[in-house]
Amino acid sequence: MKATLSNPSATERVLEIEVERERLDKIFDQKVRKYSKEVRINGFRPGNVPKDVVAKRFKDPINAESIEALVEEVLKEACKEHNLEPIAPARIEKLENEIGKPVQVTAILEIDPPVVIKDYKLEIPVHPAEPSDEEINGQLEMLRKRQADETHAVRPAALGDVVVAQYLSITIGGEAKPLPERPEFRMELGTSSVPAMDRALIGAQAGEERHVSFTFPADYSQPDFAGKDSEYQLKIIEVLEVKLPPLDDELAKKYQFESLAAFRQRIKDDMAKSALQRAKEEAYEQAMKRLMEVNAFEIPKARIQNYVRYKLEEQGHKHENEDHGHDHSDLEKEAVFNIRRYRILEEIAKLEKIKPSSEEVDARVRELAGQYGMDFESFKAQLRKSGKIIDIREELKSEKTLDFVIGYKRETQA
Repeated sequence: MKATLSNPSATERVLEIEVERERLDKIFDQKVRKYSKEVRINGFRPGNVPKDVVAKRFKDPINAESIEALVEEVLKEACKEHNLEPIAPARIEKLENEIGKPVQVTAILEIDPPVVIKDYKLEIPVHPAEPSDEEINGQLEMLRKRQADETHAVRPAALGDVVVAQYLSITIGGEAKPLPERPEFRMELGTSSVPAMDRALIGAQAGEERHVSFTFPADYSQPDFAGKDSEYQLKIIEVLEVKLPPLDDELAKKYQFESLAAFRQRIKDDMAKSALQRAKEEAYEQAMKRLMEVNAFEIPKARIQNYVRYKLEEQGHKHENEDHGHDHSDLEKEAVFNIRRYRILEEIAKLEKIKPSSEEVDARVRELAGQYGMDFESFKAQLRKSGKIIDIREELKSEKTLDFVIGYKRETQA
């Protein structure tokens, strides 16, 4: 066998293979012997059909199987000879099989291009915002409200009360809108994203109908409503007075803390941790932008297609792919970004020998177990069984690699 390699692009390799005819003949003979033992033909005992009879009657299918087997064998050998690691099945561009001549095969293979990552040691500062007393108090107040008691109020609604009401009609921008499937809603007066609605419901009493009209703010979160006039006909079902528990050690104990001071400190620590993560994410984003600018390389089409197919299946499109005329350009861009990001970080991790320790993996698993309210050992066993512990390990490796890139020292956050 003779295999010649050419490189038409960074992601493609072309193998031109010449194989001696005798090798194909040998495979053909082996398959004839196999057929003669398996096929049943009238007039011959099972397992004893003469080979010449088999070769004549089943020539075409045996030829096809023989060529397929030969191509598979020689491609494997040629890839090994030239140190190729294809990422998808080869595309056979040419196959010549003339009697008396060597078999000629031309195959195109896709590979991951070799990547040399440069300029990856960056100094990007991480400056998390310190949680303010106002923010901590706000979080504490929200948790306090979760322990509040609601009692029926036989009086007009006031700020801080919860009004339970039902939509009777809705008009937005002069157009009647269909009522929600569940027209009943609850609103704590003073907390709405539309203060005009709060003000309109102050003084409302159970049993009455109330007409409410106002203009949505120009910067309202739902663009279809922003800046538009609205009218609501509502029926007030109930007014509830919210009675907050005292802000003391007893409240803290309901959240499994010994004292209000310990509860407050935990809130502060959690907010500081979230602020640090946000600051790191911003630094990571800057780092990846720079890394991609100075480390450009092609992504094989097969990688992009596999990513798109996986995402479509994840969304429930089991039989849809990029070949059906659908526009998946957004998914393709996402594929290029994520695959390039993965390869850059993977190469840096290899160069710097970065990987999470078993203690770091356990710490992350313990944190997740706490979030799900599960026992650590049981949760870890579940992750191992599902294979998801590998995802956690890979996620940690990416984080540690990005920390290295931006110059962040994890040990400073004990």
